[in-house]
Amino acid sequence: MKGRAPGAVRVSAGRWKGRRLEVPDSARPTSSRARESLFDVLGDRIAGARVLDLHAGSGAVGIEAVSRGASRAVLAEKNAAVLARNVGRLEAGGELSVMEVDAEEALRRLSEAGERFEIIFSDPPYGAGARPPSGLEAVLTPGGVVVLQRDAGTPAPEVSGLAHFRQRAYGRNVFDFFTRPPAAGTPAPPGSGTPGNDRD
Repeated sequence: MKGRAPGAVRVSAGRWKGRRLEVPDSARPTSSRARESLFDVLGDRIAGARVLDLHAGSGAVGIEAVSRGASRAVLAEKNAAVLARNVGRLEAGGELSVMEVDAEEALRRLSEAGERFEIIFSDPPYGAGARPPSGLEAVLTPGGVVVLQRDAGTPAPEVSGLAHFRQRAYGRNVFDFFTRPPAAGTPAPPGSGTPGNDRD
């Protein structure tokens, strides 16, 4: 509602644990419990990873990834005023980058620049449907993981060139995990050997 005080979430773990992040009025913040589950599934993959957070909103997922040990996060958000304030308060230097464009434009630019990521998270706005942005596979490393968030009751998405290996549900929020088959000698993503669904 216009004129209300902005909401907030807090980083739940790592070097910025407890830091408050402002939430844009138009965003749907991922709950602390859901973020904990997300990072539990990703596990050791976070350490040193390059992370892309699409439809970033407050930036909570990408910021928490760096807080937990990711080397860098690129946060793409079409309306990025609040996101830029959150990043500025953290004084993170080059570890956090903001792109004020929509998800597909971010993917296009990053692909053209030769950027690649081990972890990609996409949480489109309510009502946007489950269709993933095109171009995800172009910026994902072999063995990398894509996490798509959607509303419960919407169809599970399919991503060209990627395999679905896990699903986690929290109330109306559902995470679908995808991976690109790794090159020989590269560890498989966490949980990929035991596909299945989890619900809390």
